[in-house]
Amino acid sequence: MGAPVVFGIGPISVDDLVAVSRDDAIVVLDTPALDRIGAGRAIVDRQTTPVGDGAPGRRSLGPRIPGPAGGRAAPRTATLDASAVEERVVHDRRGGIGLPLSVDRARAVVAARLAGWTRGASGIRLETAVFVAELLNRGVTPVIPSIGSLGDGDETHLASVATLVIGQGEAVLAGERLPAQVALSRVGLAPLDLAVHEGLAFVHHNAYSLGVGALALHRLGALSRLADTTSALSSRAAARSGLGGRGAAFDARVLAGSPSAGTRASGERISELLATPVGPEGARGGRDLDGLRLRATPQINGALADEVTAAVQLVEATLGTASEDPLVDQASGVLRTGGLLHGARLARAFDGLRAAIAHTAAAAERRLGRIDGGGADPRGTGHGLVPGRLGQSAADLVAELRVLATPVVTAGVPDEDSDDPASFAGTSLRLLERSTALLADVLAVEAVVAADTLGPEEHDEWSVGFSVAHAGLRSAIEQELHGQQLVTAALAALGVDRS
Repeated sequence: MGAPVVFGIGPISVDDLVAVSRDDAIVVLDTPALDRIGAGRAIVDRQTTPVGDGAPGRRSLGPRIPGPAGGRAAPRTATLDASAVEERVVHDRRGGIGLPLSVDRARAVVAARLAGWTRGASGIRLETAVFVAELLNRGVTPVIPSIGSLGDGDETHLASVATLVIGQGEAVLAGERLPAQVALSRVGLAPLDLAVHEGLAFVHHNAYSLGVGALALHRLGALSRLADTTSALSSRAAARSGLGGRGAAFDARVLAGSPSAGTRASGERISELLATPVGPEGARGGRDLDGLRLRATPQINGALADEVTAAVQLVEATLGTASEDPLVDQASGVLRTGGLLHGARLARAFDGLRAAIAHTAAAAERRLGRIDGGGADPRGTGHGLVPGRLGQSAADLVAELRVLATPVVTAGVPDEDSDDPASFAGTSLRLLERSTALLADVLAVEAVVAADTLGPEEHDEWSVGFSVAHAGLRSAIEQELHGQQLVTAALAALGVDRS
């Protein structure tokens, strides 16, 4: 468990969400955030009036506030008390299906919703926000179905969070799946009754797209850097076999001409890993001009890195704004409706990342094809331990990645008349996670084939980073594993978790 993460008036980063979701960091709501949440709730309370049918004990609180854009709010019923009405709002959204999110992903959803509340524009009560922070801090995680978001408010995901708060549904505690009431009791929490407007304050936010998106981007950033490592391994393996792979393409003087920060950083990392020019080391008649798959490596890897950076900036900017519907406008003291929940920018960012992943993976597959079938029999030297057809699996994955690169934002089906232009950002994100996992496998195959081609010996001129990567991969190879076991072991050797 790392240092506490403060959710307050300052920016909340992707790294903050990762710390809370994966490292179980404690969440602290600072005083300015608490004040802002309280001020937003006070506006809702002022716009709430008692309504009823005149019968004793049959009064309920009905807010004189606008409903959400989209027209799917549950009808107000005067004969129900406020908490019952809010439970109906939540129950109506419990339409999610599919396998439950992993614990870290579910925690990311909860953390992203809590982060949104700190802007003070949702109308959530202070005690409810504090309760949800305690869910994170005490390790109680809602069971959240993975499928159901339209990308215009992740309602089905967030309904599961609200359901836990009121003591219904299921939760995971210390690895055990339990009824919500049991899980809450074990950590000393009692369920809450939702007050007026809190149903919408829970479910009207893109917390799944933002929270799980943050985890996906964090992992993809690591893979973009891993692509530089596998590129360096392939470049040296190609040079050793006389198949090109010379280092001039990674020279800072060449890459200074690129407008891309990702390209320049990629070239710098590859140069540091190679340390010395690749070329004479065992070369057999090397080619003067490397294939584009080698020369353009910094440009391809850098393009992915640039898109990851842009997506991180988008997620962090969205986390720092009041993306609510209705929006509690503290400046005027009025609740206003709008289209802030529409996830078009997130959907397009996730779509673009899948295309960049497919391009990066295709280049990696062609690099390993250069050294695995380049005509110089590079692995026919008596030390090959890796199955010769492993590269075919990478080609299979690239074919799937090309299909996954198809944009989702233009292909979504209408849902009722009110949501016909839905973004389906959640769908795009789910496919992005699949693409990210496949990219990891392609890079692992490239790394394994390159390390097998280089053989077991290390060389004095290799950099420390290159030697460490090579040694880890050789350790995995020499276990004589096959298939997915070998790929998983290779990723672990390179410091990457496949999950």
